[in-house]
Amino acid sequence: MKAITPEKLRKLSLEELSYLAEDIRQAIVSTCFKNGGHLGASLGTVEITIALHYVFNSPIEPLVWDVGHQAYAHKLLTGRWEAFPTLRLKDGLSGFLSRKESEHDVFGAGHSSTALSAALAMAWASGASSADQKNWTVAIVGDGGLTAGLSFEALNQFKDIRIGPFLLVINDNQMSISKNSGAIASILSNSDQASQFFESFGFDYLGPTDGHDIAGLIGIFQGIRSTATERPVVLHVITQKGKGYIPAEERPSTFHGISPVKIAPRNRDEKTEVVGLVKKSLTKKTYSEKLGEVLCKLAEKDPKIVAITAAMTEGTGLTQFARSFPDRFFDVGIAEPHAVTFAAGLVTQGYKPVVAIYSTFLQRGIDQIIHDVALQGLGVVFAVDRAGIVGADGPTHHGVFDLCYLGMIPGMRVSVPDSLDSLENAMNRATNSGAPWAIRYPRGNGIDKSLPGVEICPGMRVVQNAESLELIVLALGTAVARALESFSYLSEPLQKNVSIISITEFKPLPDRLIQYCLSHSNVKILTIEDGVERGGFGQQLFSACKMPRAVFDIVAYGDHFFGHGTPEEIEKSEGFSPVSLAQRIEKLLLSI
Repeated sequence: MKAITPEKLRKLSLEELSYLAEDIRQAIVSTCFKNGGHLGASLGTVEITIALHYVFNSPIEPLVWDVGHQAYAHKLLTGRWEAFPTLRLKDGLSGFLSRKESEHDVFGAGHSSTALSAALAMAWASGASSADQKNWTVAIVGDGGLTAGLSFEALNQFKDIRIGPFLLVINDNQMSISKNSGAIASILSNSDQASQFFESFGFDYLGPTDGHDIAGLIGIFQGIRSTATERPVVLHVITQKGKGYIPAEERPSTFHGISPVKIAPRNRDEKTEVVGLVKKSLTKKTYSEKLGEVLCKLAEKDPKIVAITAAMTEGTGLTQFARSFPDRFFDVGIAEPHAVTFAAGLVTQGYKPVVAIYSTFLQRGIDQIIHDVALQGLGVVFAVDRAGIVGADGPTHHGVFDLCYLGMIPGMRVSVPDSLDSLENAMNRATNSGAPWAIRYPRGNGIDKSLPGVEICPGMRVVQNAESLELIVLALGTAVARALESFSYLSEPLQKNVSIISITEFKPLPDRLIQYCLSHSNVKILTIEDGVERGGFGQQLFSACKMPRAVFDIVAYGDHFFGHGTPEEIEKSEGFSPVSLAQRIEKLLLSI
């Protein structure tokens, strides 16, 4: 199937559409195993997508997807079939919805729960137009997406404004990333309750119906479209996550998102013993897994330890905690702001909550972190997963803003471990502090123990000492491994002039760090961090030290969004590759 478009799709017979569904599934499976991607979610929406594009005239009649990773079939059916093998590759198709990529992607979407708000606005614009024939607006929302407050804020407005024809398709697969829980899942499982629920918001309810019956879906969509109604319509559709690929059907959580089957080896010379030590120290344990292990140990000793996540049990490493301490584990669904305030409430009753959420999704709870946690000085611990570059998931998922948004909050402590061992140390201190505390760490495997070196003070360790000091490299958290790797690309004479210091405390900055910088005002200082420069580690330290900018340089991400690709590709484009950093260091040394 080449260059399929909605116009070509509508000329196919029902039999041809069923073959097309199989071709789509094969394209999704083969591409995801090659490039990685969100496999299960998109396999479950193939027939819905075909039927929607068969009946509705996208993009004039906008199809607004609630989560980008349910829309791979949508990409394939809107002129992107030939480009689909580039999915999630640098300069290729995005793994999510992007207005820059196609006119059919009418609203960008990554994780969840924006479709109802955006589609309601589009439907109002349709209703306000002077055209005699009003265009339909369609929102496709997963049952997991309905747990978010934003969805309810939009539903609350439907009765208050006049809109054009509107269809809400509920894609009910009983899953978000993990198995759904809570009242919404219960309501959707009972058609009478589901009908009453949506009718109370002013919708006409239809369903539930089989989401994998193309002919049936086309007939229902055509019936809805041909019926004159002033009330919005909701169609409740039952689907199976991972449909058509047996392993994904049997283990939908595991196959929600997958990594490439084969990853090209990194062909880099290990030029020094220090870098070899970094490589040899890498374990098969991820930071997320270490968090889960640490919390289980803490919970065994302290009955007040509880864990909270937002539909990310597996991703944040909390599976074992949930099994071992079911009464002290809370998955609140895709509702990050609620997770934060719920945790704050638990603190008032003497509990010690740890909220484990990806950096990019914790952004949704900034208001609650400020007003409900920090303002009241409540000891919520935030385990900020996936900090820094996350690779192929791209701009909606990169965790590069957390240092900035957490660092601006009074009373908030922020630790940035450089190893699995220092993650455990930080978690021990944080859960016993009674203070708001965030611990941010990257995706992937970590160094087991902190690298050998001389500790200047807690949170500050010299891991590479210069013989004749001319440049100090201050590396925040796991950036120390990158600093050491770049060090190996320097010539031996230049290596003797560089000290590398690991920093694992961002807020407040250690007093000894500031004193150290001021006492070395005769040498240049370079900071390295996996975050944006504005409001980040380098800027905060520069401001605290009040040093001349000529002797202080910052390596951080610039004031822009950046796309998807492998971490190595993104680091190279942003000047973070070991070679780029070595060139930066060499330039600074030669300019002295």
